Amino acid sequence: MNYKSISYSLGLFCFPISFLSFVNILYSSYFDYFLSVQSYAITLFVSLFLGIVLYFFGKNIEKKINFYEQIILIILVYFTISCLIAIPYYLSNYQITFTNSIFEAFSGTTGTGFSIFDNIKYLDPTLILWRSSSQWIGGLYFLIFLIQFFSNSQFNYKLNHLTTMGDIRNTKLDTKKIILNIFIIYVFLSIIIFILFNISQIRLFDSLNLTMTIVSNGGFLSSNFLEQIIKTNIQQLMLIIALFISTLNIFFIYNLFFKKNILVENHEDFGIILIIIFFSFLLLLMVENTNIFEIIANVLTSLSTSGISLSKNSNNLSLYYLFLTIIGGSIISNSSGIKFLRIYILLKSSIVEIFKLVKPNNIENKNILF
Repeated sequence: MNYKSISYSLGLFCFPISFLSFVNILYSSYFDYFLSVQSYAITLFVSLFLGIVLYFFGKNIEKKINFYEQIILIILVYFTISCLIAIPYYLSNYQITFTNSIFEAFSGTTGTGFSIFDNIKYLDPTLILWRSSSQWIGGLYFLIFLIQFFSNSQFNYKLNHLTTMGDIRNTKLDTKKIILNIFIIYVFLSIIIFILFNISQIRLFDSLNLTMTIVSNGGFLSSNFLEQIIKTNIQQLMLIIALFISTLNIFFIYNLFFKKNILVENHEDFGIILIIIFFSFLLLLMVENTNIFEIIANVLTSLSTSGISLSKNSNNLSLYYLFLTIIGGSIISNSSGIKFLRIYILLKSSIVEIFKLVKPNNIENKNILF
């Protein structure tokens, strides 16, 4: 096993945590939250030291790793990054146990949204920002790992064309270029969503946290309920646009600007759009006297599996939203991964097999003896 190459890549993944720690130190210093500075300074030092050691340990060696080493790398990255993110929780003034700190960190990096905190409004604003940052970085890592899996030339995945932008080559240079493009798009979408929330006059702090939550399809909020942040119809409309952007395939957004024939290469994404329209219209017919913005937002948040909701609907629609959650998000997004594509591949493969049975290419007459 190529331990040094794994160490080199693992070290690189530690550096973004150092950057997030530095941002929180600046935020704490600017707004006079000096009680929190020490925990982020320790996180900065530990992540930077660990990243430098791992980086230089595997620097002067071939960086190529096979498929199984990639799996080990991904496991190590999630474990290491979550341990680093857990440091500010454990060192905070809220007496959080080590187990709960690790749980909150894993929940952020994986985007599940489960939380140990009952009342968010009593938390230190820097810790709220740290929770949202863990989701944002976890969403970015998810996309990078997805690209590494599906661009691996050792296995003929059905999603290879998505990670190579239609190019069948799977070279190291192509993968680096794709990862860079994904990073640029991810940051660009974050900025766009942040601007949309600011235009709708959402508080700057809430806009920043909500942006990092939505772009990564996580479930952490800066308040106990989303209704405390989203209050007007304009803000609800901007929330719908943001949820819609984050639900779509990130390569589909890329192809809108840089490629032609997107209808042919991204027909699955148009299927997602039709699903959103169909289920939103169906729910509007089922529920009387309801806000259309709330309905569409709840459909989008169910399909993206983020779990945030504008209202606690009095109607018994839990099974309905659970069904939408099972369908999941779109293809190669930060939402539910590839759940929709699994259904798509299953149906398409079934149709192909049925067609082969109904209209075979040839028939051979053989009995059990011959």
